[in-house]
Amino acid sequence: MSVEDCANAQNWERIMRNKCSNNARSGKVLAIMAIVLPTIVALLGLTFDSSLLLQNYREQQQIADAAATLSARRIADGDSLAEARAAAIGHVQQTNGWADAAVTVNQGPTSGSFAGDSDFVEVILTRDAPTYFIKAVSLAETVETRAVAGIRESTADTAVVVLEEDPAGIRLTGLPISLSLPSTNLGGFENIGLGQLSVNGAVIVNTEWGGFDENNDPVGCPGFLRHAATCTPLLPLSKVKAHDVRVTGGVDNPSNYGAYDGGDSGVLRANRRPVKDPLRDLPVPTVGVDATNVSSVNRGGVSVINLPILAPAVRLRPGVYDYIHVITGPVIFEPGVYIIRGKHPLTQISLNITAGPVRAEGVMFYITDSPAYSVSTGAPDSGDGESQPADYSLETLLPSVVIDAAILGSHYTPLSSPGSPFDGMLIYQRRQDRRPIVIVAEQLLGGLLGSTTLAGRIYSKWAPLVFVANGEFDLSMCVGSLRLVNVLDCTLDPSNPFPPASDVYLVE
Repeated sequence: MSVEDCANAQNWERIMRNKCSNNARSGKVLAIMAIVLPTIVALLGLTFDSSLLLQNYREQQQIADAAATLSARRIADGDSLAEARAAAIGHVQQTNGWADAAVTVNQGPTSGSFAGDSDFVEVILTRDAPTYFIKAVSLAETVETRAVAGIRESTADTAVVVLEEDPAGIRLTGLPISLSLPSTNLGGFENIGLGQLSVNGAVIVNTEWGGFDENNDPVGCPGFLRHAATCTPLLPLSKVKAHDVRVTGGVDNPSNYGAYDGGDSGVLRANRRPVKDPLRDLPVPTVGVDATNVSSVNRGGVSVINLPILAPAVRLRPGVYDYIHVITGPVIFEPGVYIIRGKHPLTQISLNITAGPVRAEGVMFYITDSPAYSVSTGAPDSGDGESQPADYSLETLLPSVVIDAAILGSHYTPLSSPGSPFDGMLIYQRRQDRRPIVIVAEQLLGGLLGSTTLAGRIYSKWAPLVFVANGEFDLSMCVGSLRLVNVLDCTLDPSNPFPPASDVYLVE
């Protein structure tokens, strides 16, 4: 074999050896790929499904949060647990279309920081999550989320509650007390005059009229000079100082509302949910409800024309009256409940006290526009409930009550009977009775010209209160609307306030 043939043979052998080596390496790569590729696909599938599960979990948590908040809100509004549970299930299954989700609602969470607290609601939401790879290999795919929401106090104890969402106008004419007031409501809560109103507590206004919020942003539909809460329009003459001012609509000017203990910010909260009537469960006075203080004795209509200083005081006793008119005093109201179910034939006012001095200590005046009111059953007033009276115009209504409490030596204090549901009440007007209440209470020169007292709770659910005052008063008010005419400075410092407003918060 020649040298050339040997070289060719060696080259051929080298080529064949390299080809076999390459074939061996290719087989190894295929074998490795056959092992690794399913793992890569599985990892990609797990990554995709994990992302899908995470997205689903977040969405499910948001739905659980909303369902818990909705349930807590329903309970805060007085609904039953069954109604709150139905609302949560409806939100999950109908509103969000998750008909396959299991919804558990517990009033009083079963675990966590609020376990067993009936002011909080727990919602547990369980649902099979949509997946692809995990489902193919039969691994677990159920997602469970939990949310807790509940009721927490959001204001200080309340001194003033205004319940009317859309108050009607007020026109006061023909009164024995001269009042120069606008004939149209400027707000559900009005502080008009020359001085400052200081409230040792919260002011809560359900009126929906627009204005501005605490950030000076417009809310609602403001009208010219009409806001849910307002101070003297156009002039910086009156201010409100309180621990909290909570308004469903807006206010005229946020700078008019400051802190009771100093400062000008941080107390106003506008564009908030309305609150419920804190006295909605208060019964009407009957002998059966309060036999100690309520008398069924019919005393007819009474007009008092006495000789001041010279004559002894006329004494009035608890019972049922057609009207009470005190034209001149002195007069003493003995402690107890005075039910007035009629009107004076000339003035058409039920309770009219325009002279004095008057001592009405430990009393409650119940005012009703029903001449047939029964002291035995409470009918028809006991059926008023929460329903709002039909459309009306306050411009056609005369006041039900006119009291001049500024008369020197006059004292008005509420019923003092701890076992009575009316303990602490001074004036209670039938819920469906729209007639305005007018009270004048001026402590002249800070009481230097004589001591006067006005204290207790005033309740007129759908009726306005016009309060002309200066000085300091132990008063709390729950009224349809409030017009406070601030002669100088006025302070409300109630010893018997209403409970704080509450809101629903998501806590877990």
